[in-house]
Amino acid sequence: MTGSDTPTVRLRELRREDLPRLHRWYQTPELWDHLVGDFTPRSESEATAYMERWLAPSDTELRLGIEVDGPDGPRLVGLSFFSPLDVRAGWAELHTMIGEAGQRGRGIGRLAVAALVERGFALGLMRIELKVLETNAAARRVYQQCGFQIVGRATPAVKQGQPAQVLTMQIDQPRSATT
Repeated sequence: MTGSDTPTVRLRELRREDLPRLHRWYQTPELWDHLVGDFTPRSESEATAYMERWLAPSDTELRLGIEVDGPDGPRLVGLSFFSPLDVRAGWAELHTMIGEAGQRGRGIGRLAVAALVERGFALGLMRIELKVLETNAAARRVYQQCGFQIVGRATPAVKQGQPAQVLTMQIDQPRSATT
């Protein structure tokens, strides 16, 4: 992907008007097949009440929308976040997803992960970790392109009633040239 094919990606604070779209994404079982977590169907009102807390500033989470430019202006296409986030300990767990199916495979996830990693290191994080399904080759490739390395295996997830291997990946703050 080069030149004009490269999407313009921004991370931005979540807004109340984003919640119905987030609910729609979180209610898509096909999306959850590629994520480590469990799929839990929820009504829009139940999910919105739960997600409302994502709008408030937090010392233990940083949730940001992934926005791209489109023909009708900026559009929310995904979510990228640190949870948990422990700036004092210099550590966070990264999560990301492209909720809009038509936006996957365009390099948006890679740009969003790179931007969130940069933001995390600017906050003073020394290590960022994540968990990814071993079968999710596309996500593993994105994370490796952003500098993450596989460091181990986590407790398997259950996907469609079957155990699925989960890998742990991490990236450390680069040491400065003066140390």
